[in-house]
Amino acid sequence: NAVSAEVSLRLMDIAPSDLARIAGAIASLGVGSTKLFSSIARAAVARADRFAPGELVGLIKAFDEARCFHTTLYEALARSLRVNARHAGPKEIVHGLSSLAMCNVRSDRADALARAIGDSLAGGVIGKTLSAEESCLVAWAHAELFRAVFRALEDAPVQASRTLCQLYEMHLSLKAFHHGHYAEYELEDDTVRSLRDHYRKHPALLKKERSSERMQADIADVLREVLDASISTNYCTSLGFSVDIVATTRSSRRSSSSDLLVAIDVDGPHTLIRSLDALENATTSPRIHGQVSLKRRILQKNGVRLVTFAEEKYRSLDGSREKRDFLRNLLRAAGINQDKLLERPGEEAKPSRRPTLGMKVR
Repeated sequence: NAVSAEVSLRLMDIAPSDLARIAGAIASLGVGSTKLFSSIARAAVARADRFAPGELVGLIKAFDEARCFHTTLYEALARSLRVNARHAGPKEIVHGLSSLAMCNVRSDRADALARAIGDSLAGGVIGKTLSAEESCLVAWAHAELFRAVFRALEDAPVQASRTLCQLYEMHLSLKAFHHGHYAEYELEDDTVRSLRDHYRKHPALLKKERSSERMQADIADVLREVLDASISTNYCTSLGFSVDIVATTRSSRRSSSSDLLVAIDVDGPHTLIRSLDALENATTSPRIHGQVSLKRRILQKNGVRLVTFAEEKYRSLDGSREKRDFLRNLLRAAGINQDKLLERPGEEAKPSRRPTLGMKVR
């Protein structure tokens, strides 16, 4: 359209602060194409050293609103926060880290980024300049910040539901991936149980489209034909995380992680972020939403056998038999014993094949 064409011609002449505002306005109006946002990202990366941290954060917020992602642009933000955190406001740091987390961006110098943020936010910012919910978004970065956040939460009479859920997710993440450092200030067991109970009652689910829900039901029906197990959908694990489909042993009266044979998550519009990298590289894989990726990593770390594949892959299968073969191969690759698999007459056991694009076994 005319707006995209005009902005594209002038990208390299627009001041960083103005570029962030223009991108935000375009995203709000919904008039920007993926090609335009890709051009904006390239122009910003080429001049990243001229952007103040707050200006990059403002630009990234526009990409978040447009549900677009560009790897080098988000990496430039991570680098800017690491090098110039002391020049960024507390709320700018929160918004920047939230964007990096949502798009599942992992800094190649994460420890240095954490130290820079911890040093920048030291000195009474938690619970004062930042709200409890905002503080939870950055507390993972530094042990002192975590302690400060927990003290602020204890002092506050009432906390938002989402804040308590974030605190529980933070506890699970630290325990799974940084247990050695976290052990000295780990939350008490009673506190963890209370947070887990609250988390189960208020799950942070990404809204699914109706087509995704119908496909999930179809996958569960086919799974019942190929696996000797109890099949459930929208299942809440012992950690409190929800997964699309699980198979548990039939003999178990009470579900627990030890009864869980396999968990299945299906990627669709609700779990994927539109990556602009594909416009420059046709082999680029879809970007998984950070919240979903973290959930899966924690489940794996806690011993859950997890299988994921894309809706697009399942939709391409032709007929019930091909769907059954597809699921059997995934289950075999995941380590499910052959005696648990059900075979129809004429559907002999086939050797497991390597997962193709859109299929992951973990």
